[in-house]
Amino acid sequence: MDSNNFQRLKKVKCFLFDMDGTINLGMKLIPGMEGFFDKLKEAGRSYYLVTNNSSKDHGHYVKKMNAMGVKVTAGEVLISSDALVAHLNRVRPGARLFVLGTPELKAVIRNGGFTLTTGLEEETDYVIVGFDQTLTYENLTIACRLIDRGVPYIATHPDVRCPIEGGEYIPDTGAFLACIKTATGKEPECITGKPYGYMVDTVLERTGLQKEEIAMVGDRLMTDIRFGKDNGILSVLVLTGEATLKDVEKGTVKPDIILPHAKEILKYL
Repeated sequence: MDSNNFQRLKKVKCFLFDMDGTINLGMKLIPGMEGFFDKLKEAGRSYYLVTNNSSKDHGHYVKKMNAMGVKVTAGEVLISSDALVAHLNRVRPGARLFVLGTPELKAVIRNGGFTLTTGLEEETDYVIVGFDQTLTYENLTIACRLIDRGVPYIATHPDVRCPIEGGEYIPDTGAFLACIKTATGKEPECITGKPYGYMVDTVLERTGLQKEEIAMVGDRLMTDIRFGKDNGILSVLVLTGEATLKDVEKGTVKPDIILPHAKEILKYL
């Protein structure tokens, strides 16, 4: 592994951490992560806990992480919906949006300064496709008809399947996108979650840092590590979750740094 990447690690001022597989496994903290974030702050570094899951809000993740002893604040949680709001505020502030999403997602969007539409005949600037665990056929139909009429659509993230307890999966936003593309023949204008760059843009705006001062830490090659590689920030793979060294050898996405555990980061700061 290139030793220059460890020199790059020393210069990082803000770390983006995936959660499940990197910090925790389900509702249990990964052994060795106790006190990690306190030590990171003591070293003068900031961080965000990053997730694509737009069905939940910041309070959900604060409560979940606090229950495991990670004293994170709402401002230290970055969701794909945050990147969505930031992007829309750049391109169409105050837009009228038809949202396929949970009440939590809709609240994040409203708090971002947007008006939510509910019917086919209301003036709508964008259709938003999130991880809608309250999805109804009626709302899916309205979304598709609006898109057919020329209303552009944006998705919060591309994940096709969401893991649940017991090693099973449920359909995620990417599955909804496949349905909408099949029905309308149209692609989303953009997707704001990992591995696309909108979340990096949001961090740059919030912190005023440069890309070389930011790193992504995660356990998945095709989301976390690709997110770092595609967007010019340092990518750190940890081996406490999904990806193994064999996966790295066989795969096309190569992390800048591989560590056995996220706590090892402290050794290089």
